[in-house]
Amino acid sequence: MINQDSHPKPHKGDFIQCLKGTGADRVLLFLLLLGIALLWFQINQSLAQGVPTAYVYHQKQLLAAYPLPTDEQVIHVAAKGELGLSEIEISKQGIRFLSSPCATHYCTLAGQKSYAGSVLACVPNHIMVLLRGSSAKSDDQIHFDAITE
Repeated sequence: MINQDSHPKPHKGDFIQCLKGTGADRVLLFLLLLGIALLWFQINQSLAQGVPTAYVYHQKQLLAAYPLPTDEQVIHVAAKGELGLSEIEISKQGIRFLSSPCATHYCTLAGQKSYAGSVLACVPNHIMVLLRGSSAKSDDQIHFDAITE
């Protein structure tokens, strides 16, 4: 039988002492954070190069790639997924899901995306749309989007 009182209880200063670390720890942490920041900007820059193009995927397979129209043309794409057809609209303003056979419809509620690196996905249907390339909006400012706007 293990006696619970045999283990030493932590003191208030132990956690703070643990966070202090050595000089080498601080240098390593700084280099790691710098590397993450540089990698983030490199990925963002590579996504913003080229003609604005919407890539439609089913799982890992590329179904189609459509350049964003420069005029008022609207492209409708029917992407067949696990549950059925998802209807996607590609226009000068960006990309969006019009309809999908999933139960939650989070993909249609996400709205329209127009920035380089934007991703729309219908997870239950395994359909994803990725927007790559520079457009007027993505050149003006860097736009960060965690899940939806």
